[in-house]
Amino acid sequence: MEQFKKQVCDYIESHEEESVKFLTRLIQEKSVSGDESGAQAIVIEKLRELGLDLDIWEPAFNEIKDHPYFVSPRTSFTDSPNIVATLKGSGEGKSMILNGHIDVVPEGDVNQWDHHPYSGEKIGNRIYGRGTTDMKGGNVSLMLAMEAIIECGIELKGDIHFQSVIEEESGGAGTLAAILRGYKADGVIIPEPTNMKFFPKQQGSMWFRLHIKGKAAHGGTRYEGVSAIEKSMFVVDHLRKLEEKRNSRITD
Repeated sequence: MEQFKKQVCDYIESHEEESVKFLTRLIQEKSVSGDESGAQAIVIEKLRELGLDLDIWEPAFNEIKDHPYFVSPRTSFTDSPNIVATLKGSGEGKSMILNGHIDVVPEGDVNQWDHHPYSGEKIGNRIYGRGTTDMKGGNVSLMLAMEAIIECGIELKGDIHFQSVIEEESGGAGTLAAILRGYKADGVIIPEPTNMKFFPKQQGSMWFRLHIKGKAAHGGTRYEGVSAIEKSMFVVDHLRKLEEKRNSRITD
C-alpha cells in the first residue's frame, strides 16, 4: 500500500504544471448555472484522454421535478450535461464516488474584483478566478488522482465513479439527477473548500418560501395597519435559532 501511495504522490507532484494549466483553462471557461456546457466539454475531453467509460446526459426536468429534494429554480437542463466517468475495478472491493460541481456563482460587478473573475491568473502559489476553490480546483484534483492511478498501472478492487455535475449552486439538481440515475457507492469524497480538513458530516440545508401577510393602512394611521416586514423579523429570529440548533448537532 505504501508503495502505491508513493507512486501516486510522486506522479501528482511531477504533474503540477500541467494541472495548473488545466485548472486555468477551466476557470477561463465561464460556467454559471445554465451555461455549463463549455466547461463540461473540457472535462469530457480530459476524461476521454484517460480512456474512462463515460456517461453523459442532460437531466430531464420532468423526471426530477417532483422529488422532495428538488429545489432548483430551473425548468430545463438543455445544454447542461452531467458527466460520470467510471474507472472499473476487479469487482472485489468497495466502490467510491468522487463528486464535484462544474457551475460557479455569478461574478457580480466585475469592477469590484482585484483580479478578473475568469482570468485564471497565477501569482506566486495562488490562482485567481471564479471556481478556483469552489470547486473547479477540487474537480481537477479528483481527475489528477484518477490519472495518477491509471498511469501508475495500479489496479483497484472497487469501482471509482468521478462525477462532474451541474447546477449545484442553486439547488443541487445535478447530483440529485446522478443519484436517481442509479449511481451509488460505499463512500463519497467531495472536495469542497474545507481548510484542508476532513468533514465527515454536514448540517445540510433547508429550502422554503415564506409568504407573510400584512394589512395596508394610510401612512398617517400606521397603527391601523399590520407591517409584514415587522412580522417577518420574528420569523427571521426563529430561523437563526433553528440554524444554531442544527449546527450544534455536529460535534466531530
